Amino acid sequence: MPPFLLPSLVLFIIWLILFFVSKETRKEQVIMSIVGLVITPALLLIAGSSYHAVVPDLPFTFGIEDLLFGFSVFGIAAIIYHVLLGKHVHKIKGDRLRLKNPAAHWIAHLILVLGSWICLSLGAIAIFSIAPIQAMLFGGVMVGMYIIASRNDLLVDALLSGLMTAALVFLVEQLFFIRLFPDIATNYWEWTTLSKFILGGIPLEEILWAGVVGFTIGPMYEWLKRYSIK
Repeated sequence: MPPFLLPSLVLFIIWLILFFVSKETRKEQVIMSIVGLVITPALLLIAGSSYHAVVPDLPFTFGIEDLLFGFSVFGIAAIIYHVLLGKHVHKIKGDRLRLKNPAAHWIAHLILVLGSWICLSLGAIAIFSIAPIQAMLFGGVMVGMYIIASRNDLLVDALLSGLMTAALVFLVEQLFFIRLFPDIATNYWEWTTLSKFILGGIPLEEILWAGVVGFTIGPMYEWLKRYSIK
């Protein structure tokens, strides 16, 4: 069994707990998890071997543990603020749809937003010559800031979702990866391309990545569906 499959399974168990505990957020959780499942391969292909260490002379690949990780983290990030703080959403009145079909309207926006995240990441790599994982962080932050700029009421949601998601991923990886597989964890990341800032054996970029997912994905569904949080 791949060692990183264990923390991914733990996160999926937490995902299941949240799914059964909060009926109100199930739809949002599932939709944003599917988003994570779709976008994770693209993000991993961008980061590639410059983020995860690979066996020399073999192409970079990602496994079920990576897909499960993305699926779980995106779904948790989308609802963690609502569930832990007991928040509820309410439809904003007077919203005008550019497309007659509501589902088509917000799905089109979702595709544009995710496409912008990927394009911004690739642009940052080309223009600033930074590491791919740092470029993905940049792209995610830019998308999150755009959401907040257009909906200031979602700022608290974004910030707390980011903090909670980062803390959760740190604890899970610390307990179920770093401490259980210290030798493997040492060689898991491509340290030569990272910032060298390490917290509990985990590179800062890994924690920031979880935080950016929470910051951006946390308020995204409410932004797309025109919901307010109370």
